[in-house]
Amino acid sequence: MAKSSGLGHQFYVGGYDLSGDTASLTMAASQRPTFDVTGLNQSAIHRLLGPSSGVIEFVSHFNDASLQQHVALSGLVTTDRVAIYSTGETANDTAAGLVCKQINYDWDRPADGSLSLNCQLMASAGSPVEWGNILTTGVQTVSSAASTSSVDQSASSSAGARAYIMNFTLSSGSPTVKIEDSANNSDWADLITFSTSSAASAERKTVTGTVNRYVRCTLTGTFSNLAFAVILVRGTAQDDVDLSS
Repeated sequence: MAKSSGLGHQFYVGGYDLSGDTASLTMAASQRPTFDVTGLNQSAIHRLLGPSSGVIEFVSHFNDASLQQHVALSGLVTTDRVAIYSTGETANDTAAGLVCKQINYDWDRPADGSLSLNCQLMASAGSPVEWGNILTTGVQTVSSAASTSSVDQSASSSAGARAYIMNFTLSSGSPTVKIEDSANNSDWADLITFSTSSAASAERKTVTGTVNRYVRCTLTGTFSNLAFAVILVRGTAQDDVDLSS
């Protein structure tokens, strides 16, 4: 890993690729309140952490074409949405996921005639913004049953994992998407399984215990042309939720 710019980043919400319509990401934060529990016998503030939250705020350009910004956001759906932000389209690039509620869809038309939309996504399912790595080449299209290239994540881990999938388009069928892991890049086992029956859908799942060094996606079933993206977040001992056992 090395220093990099913010160029070439990707942003997906609820099964829609909004990368080309998003002007800026103004915030992607995992926020924690604190409680002051300072005692009379202490000379500095003593704080405890409160429950974690997460928020993603972004500005987008107006685009009412099919599968673009206005179609994706204007409905202000009340159900949970999934957002994925990736720093690139290369497998193992840093990426974040959030299960959230879309709070607003606010237009801004200043005197210069430009038109932009402001949107806020707030954590809604007991998890903050979670940072991991993308396992696909951005939005990757697989035409039939196959495996993606394996990703070497340097070492195994023992605190479980969280995974996000986003399905953009599907020509036909009902593919199953599995995240598999391997200790030697040869012998593979199922880690997390997603069942995919429709486009413009997304999901977050968790797994406990050991996650081996190598990971990949394997698609099974009878289907054609699934465009999807997957990120994997390895757990650590410091995470809010313990997935080690």
